[in-house]
Amino acid sequence: MAFSVGMASVSAPTPPPRAEVRFACVLFVLAMGFHFWGITVGWQSRNLPGGEFRQAQTALSTYWIMQEGDFSPAYPTPVLGAPWSIPMEFPLYQWTVVLTSKVTGWGITKAGRAVSIACFYLTLPAVFLLLHRWQVAPARRWLVLALILTCPLYVFYTRGFLIETMALMFSVWFWVAFERAVGGRQAGWLAVAILAGCGAGLVKVTTFMLYLLPAGIWALARLWRNRHADWRTDFAWMAAAVAAPFAATLAWLRFADATKALNVLGSELTSASLREFNLGTTASRFSPELWLVKTRIVLHELTWWPAVLVCLLLVPLAGRCRWRQIVGCLLLFLSVLVIFPVLYAHHDYYYVANTLLLMLAMGLVLVALAESAVPRWLLGLAVMLVLSGQAWRYTEHYYPAQRAVSAGGDWLTRSLQTVTAPEDVILVLGQDWSSITPYYARRRAVMFRDHVARDPERVEQALAALEGYRIGALVIVGEPDGRQWLIDRAAVRGLAREPLYLWRDARVYVQQTRWNELLHAVLEARMAEVRLAPGVDILQENIADRWVETASLRVWQQEMFAGMTPVPVRFFSTFGPALGGSRDQPLFGAHPVTRLVFALPAGDHALRASLQLPLDAYRLDLPDADASDGVEVTLSALVAGAEPRTLATRHFNPRANREDRGTLRPLEFRFHLPEAGEVELFFGPGPAGRDTRDWIQLGPLQITRP
Repeated sequence: MAFSVGMASVSAPTPPPRAEVRFACVLFVLAMGFHFWGITVGWQSRNLPGGEFRQAQTALSTYWIMQEGDFSPAYPTPVLGAPWSIPMEFPLYQWTVVLTSKVTGWGITKAGRAVSIACFYLTLPAVFLLLHRWQVAPARRWLVLALILTCPLYVFYTRGFLIETMALMFSVWFWVAFERAVGGRQAGWLAVAILAGCGAGLVKVTTFMLYLLPAGIWALARLWRNRHADWRTDFAWMAAAVAAPFAATLAWLRFADATKALNVLGSELTSASLREFNLGTTASRFSPELWLVKTRIVLHELTWWPAVLVCLLLVPLAGRCRWRQIVGCLLLFLSVLVIFPVLYAHHDYYYVANTLLLMLAMGLVLVALAESAVPRWLLGLAVMLVLSGQAWRYTEHYYPAQRAVSAGGDWLTRSLQTVTAPEDVILVLGQDWSSITPYYARRRAVMFRDHVARDPERVEQALAALEGYRIGALVIVGEPDGRQWLIDRAAVRGLAREPLYLWRDARVYVQQTRWNELLHAVLEARMAEVRLAPGVDILQENIADRWVETASLRVWQQEMFAGMTPVPVRFFSTFGPALGGSRDQPLFGAHPVTRLVFALPAGDHALRASLQLPLDAYRLDLPDADASDGVEVTLSALVAGAEPRTLATRHFNPRANREDRGTLRPLEFRFHLPEAGEVELFFGPGPAGRDTRDWIQLGPLQITRP
């Protein structure tokens, strides 16, 4: 029996034996289990690995839709300044995520992943029906679905905070429903085609355009076959299926462009401005550099390339019964690499749209092999090799990036949350128009692209549009042109002209009137990789030459005692305490007179630490009067109402004692306290009573009970 599918005419194959049916079902269940395990890897993490630029943009829109309750088509994407809307796609995905978050109580990251996963799984029934139209036996359809489920790209990107799987779902359902509606003249399938087509066109038109191709080929083939019959009725059904999706898509593109044009910086994102980037040029279609990038993505990101090679080698053994379908799927897979040459070279997540066609081509090779007379062991070996190879590729390539659990963002975004209020706007230069920093910082932003920063008029227009908003911070990454003009304009609006702190190669400028407040906030937050900018003075209270309770210090001041266990309860330092060394090896400045008081329980104790004096303190060529004569280190028990009781003492003098020379010489005192109390570690001048060059440093200190 012949069955026309637009791309091929296939005779109904012999039903598979029962063993093959069981084998296929077991493989599908295992593949589903593997896929479900893969999409839950790093489920608690709030970061967005893979296409983070685009994921953060979608997540940013979703976050602000939820925050503001703004469900209008001109939804907020506060990344290019006011007005805050620069709609790229109809926000059906974002609205669904917000609703899912509210219903489940999940954060938007989990809700976004859940929506993407649901859309991917809802695509599989459409593929099952498509394979039915191609007269693939039910058991063998499970093999094809297993191949899709083990595809590394689909394991990784199925849970992305992206519109991709929703667009794929609508597009594949449109393809299936279009053929069924026209072929069977069924009103129900026509309604599905219209709804799915509208969803596909509104959510992501480039994906919809891809799946219009096979539907269009099928339509033209059907019209040609019926050219001498009732082709007008077919054409009417076809027109009915695509009229509303086409109209909705065009209307949305016009609305989105008009909305973007209202933004000084967003006007660059209109369809006309991005035409060359979106659709490419003749040169980009034939660019060796772009094809090299796309080839690398195809071979290394989508699947396990030996699996593709295995399928190609099996084509001669599988016979010619399905070669047109296989070639057709491959040509469709490759078509978008030509139609959208730049998009598919720059964004690996775009391949969510067309990798399904590659999986169908590979799956149909295995189906044809199953339908042939080759030994069953060869079929089993081929299927297991392809599926297990894909699973291995995921664990080897994607799993390490996906398994990392992160709170989301980096120390820059966390620091911006520290120095700005939720309603503040941040200005950023040097990160293109990426939404990554605004999303993780949870702040509205104006992201100045480098060429915009060189245009003073546009900078001023973008800043003028912020009337009524407070600029909380300016971030400049690297050394982009135009930065001084932006600094000057920001200073007019209340920001300091010099940065408060640095993160890697980023400088952060804050509100001048809040400088001291934010300086202390940054210090107390104790953020890794964040350091004060050169020239920023720490305005700390005078804690020199007086007794100070350690608990009264600010958090960042208590870091001076980070290398001590336990931390002293109070201290005295003639010149004020200081911390040197490194994070891994802190060195406490104990220049005489320094007193450290520790509260300890009763019993035996051991104090272990290390001491050093720099070579310049005791060089032998120095006159005696100019060299350190050592430091007296004494440990005493403090008894209320009585003189301190000396527990141990040591004269540390590298000039006179060779064993005290060098770095971090050991210090150890063992002592006993009959009852709980306090002990004092005292650093005083040497025998001559002078503190010349007594630059002693105390290494990490521990007081333990043996």
